[in-house]
Amino acid sequence: MTDSQHIIVYDDIDWQHLWQQSRSTKSWKSKAAKDWDKKAEAFAGRTIDSAYADLFVDHLDLDPGVSVLDVGCGPGTLALPIAKRVRQVTAIDYSQGMLDILNDQAAHQGIDNITTLHCSWEDNWADFGVDSHDLVIASRSMNIPDLAGALQKLGRFARSAIHVAERIAPSPFDPEAFAALNRKFSSGPDYIYTVNMLYRLGIHPRIAILELERDQRFENLERAVEGYAWMFKDLQPEERQLLEKYVKNRIVKREAGQLVVRRSLPQRWALLSWSIHDIPSRS
Repeated sequence: MTDSQHIIVYDDIDWQHLWQQSRSTKSWKSKAAKDWDKKAEAFAGRTIDSAYADLFVDHLDLDPGVSVLDVGCGPGTLALPIAKRVRQVTAIDYSQGMLDILNDQAAHQGIDNITTLHCSWEDNWADFGVDSHDLVIASRSMNIPDLAGALQKLGRFARSAIHVAERIAPSPFDPEAFAALNRKFSSGPDYIYTVNMLYRLGIHPRIAILELERDQRFENLERAVEGYAWMFKDLQPEERQLLEKYVKNRIVKREAGQLVVRRSLPQRWALLSWSIHDIPSRS
C-alpha cells in the first residue's frame, strides 16, 4: 500500500450524512402536519387496533406509578393502551388532527390521564411544559433530518429508559405492489442507520424484532385496496386498477364477511431500547 492510498475505517463514516442522503432517495414522500391532519382518520382506522401495539407494549416496564412521554404519538396507537397501566402519559404530535382523534378516543374510553401537546421534534418541548418522564418512547416517528439530535433529545427527557421503534426495510411498504404498478421502489433508511448512530453516540441498544402477521383482514375489496393505496403518492386511475388487480391476486380466503389478503413479506419493526445509564454523558 502506498502513502497516497487512504484506509477508510468505521470511524470515518458520517452516519448523519448517510441518513440524510438515503432519505433523499426514498420512493415515498414525507408528510407535513397538514397532510397527516387530512389522513388522520384513515390512519387511525388502520392502526388503532393493530397487533403492533401489543408487541411494543409487551417490552415496556409499566406500573401504576410510571410516567410516559410518547413522541410522535399519532392517534394514540400506544398512548391509549399505555395510559390504562401507568400514572400519566404526555403525548405530543405535530398533527392536530391526530391529537383530536386521540382525545376523542380517550374520552370515549374513559381515560383521563393523557395530556396532549401540539408540537414537533424541532420545538423546544420545555416551552410546552414538558419535563422529564420515567419512560420516553418514539414509535415509527423519527423520519426527520437530524437523527442524532433527536436521539439525544429523547435521552434528555428520560429518567429511566428510552424505546424507539424503527422500520426494517421494506416495511411497512410492499415492493411487489410497487412493481405491479410499474413504479420504482427505494426504501430509504431503516433501523440499521439508527443503530449505527446510537453506536457513534456511545450507546449500545437492545434490539427486539416486532413482526406482524402476513395475513391482513379487510371488510371488502375496497377497504383492502385502500389498505395498500396509502403507500403511493398521486395514485392515478389506471394505477388504481392495477393495484386492485394486485390485491385480488393476494386474497387467500374469504371468511366471516372478511377478505384475507396475504402480503408477500411480513411487516417488521426493530424496537431499540436503552437505559439512561447507557448514555455516556449521564453514566
